[in-house]
Amino acid sequence: MALIPTDPIPRLHVPADPFVGDRVFVYGTLRRGFINNEATIAFRDGARFLSMGTVPGALYSVGWYPALIEGGAGRVTGELWELATPGLMAVLDEYEGVGCDNPPEYTRERRHVQTEAGPVEAWVYIYIDEVEPLQLIPGGDWAAAFNDPAERI
Repeated sequence: MALIPTDPIPRLHVPADPFVGDRVFVYGTLRRGFINNEATIAFRDGARFLSMGTVPGALYSVGWYPALIEGGAGRVTGELWELATPGLMAVLDEYEGVGCDNPPEYTRERRHVQTEAGPVEAWVYIYIDEVEPLQLIPGGDWAAAFNDPAERI
C-alpha cells in the first residue's frame, strides 16, 4: 500500500512582472522592418504592435542607431507596442544601455505618445548624452531617413 502525502506540494513563488501590459514607444532599430539582433527578435516576439505614433522632440543619428532628444517644436515618429512577455523590459533596458553604461546614453521615461486614437502613456528611451557632434534627422523619422535597404527586412 502506497503512502499518500498529506502536506501540500510546495510551490515556487514567481513574482509577476510589473511591466507586462505596459506600452513602449520605439523610434529606431526596434521598429518593424529593421534587421538587428537577438534583442530585436525578442522584442517583436514578446510584444504586440498597437499603432504608429509621435512624441515631441528631435531625432539624431548616432551612427547605426538614432537618439531622441526632448525639447523643441519637432515630432519624432515611431511605433507603439504593448509588452506581453515577462522580462522583456529588462531585455530592452540592456539593449538601450539603461543602467549598464557608465555613464548611460539613455534613460527610460513615461511620456505621452500621440496616436490616431489620441494620446497614450508609454515608456520612451530618451538620449541623455551630448548631441553636438550628432547629425539631426530632418522630419524625425528614422525609417524614412534610413537609406540602406540591406539593413532593412
